[in-house]
Amino acid sequence: MNSLSIAESECERNMVVNKINNKELINKVGIIGLGSVGSALFKHLSNFYNVSGYDIIGNYNWNDILKCPVSFICVQTPGDDNGRLDCSHVEDALQKLASSNYSGVIIIKSTLGVGFMENATGKFPELRMVYSPEFLREKSALEWTANPDRLVFSGEENDVKEALKIYSWATCVDIIITDYRSAEIGKLAHNAFIATKVSFTNTMENIAARGKGNIDDIMKIVYTDRRVRNMAHLTPHLGAFGGKCVPKDTMELMNAFSSESLLFKADFVVNETVKTSMKNSTTGQGMPDSDKYGEQR
Repeated sequence: MNSLSIAESECERNMVVNKINNKELINKVGIIGLGSVGSALFKHLSNFYNVSGYDIIGNYNWNDILKCPVSFICVQTPGDDNGRLDCSHVEDALQKLASSNYSGVIIIKSTLGVGFMENATGKFPELRMVYSPEFLREKSALEWTANPDRLVFSGEENDVKEALKIYSWATCVDIIITDYRSAEIGKLAHNAFIATKVSFTNTMENIAARGKGNIDDIMKIVYTDRRVRNMAHLTPHLGAFGGKCVPKDTMELMNAFSSESLLFKADFVVNETVKTSMKNSTTGQGMPDSDKYGEQR
């Protein structure tokens, strides 16, 4: 595995890209799982490559995937009843690839529980797997796929190099290359941080009400600072965090590391309080749909 390295400038990123010989560039790409992540990836990569898709829902040809030197896994990993991620769909896809003697590089975009990749490499040693978690915003999936803030890769060095070729179009993006566990925890930490910021805002809204302050002015004081990014998470009046990813990923991190996760437990306490308060609100606004509401953040 490579140690953590970050392309700190556009020049460094362009140096990485310029080292790639055009003759080596891959022209066929497969995508397994055509939900929000897979569909956005399919549409964007179709601008550069011949893309084949496969999903258990629909009429798709598995053999088209096997002809691709690089394939993405973008299947769902929903939260289960115990607050952990169900990664069985990812394992099923890997099993299918292994059974088909697939020899290409597999780039996994699905959110994973900590330790999944180590277990997968033990179970499928013949597969060339790179974990590259996705950070898109579901509401604007295609735009975020085309313009990522950073790209994270973990895996064997040669496999990561092959994966990087797929992203030759991303010339102004920070590249983070790390180990499997750091990539897994990093993805979960990202959504847990969003949950924490939203909970902070909701806490401040209550404090402002009790302290007779103007919450809009208070939060403007907070987020009008170059050290604070994405003021959407620090905007009052938007209520609890929600959506498909932030709650389940934060819960996965919280339950995987229970004794170290007092902060994240507090996030959920605050979040449930906000939900209850909004349901009981006399303003008539009611409680927005959780999926749509989470996307506002």
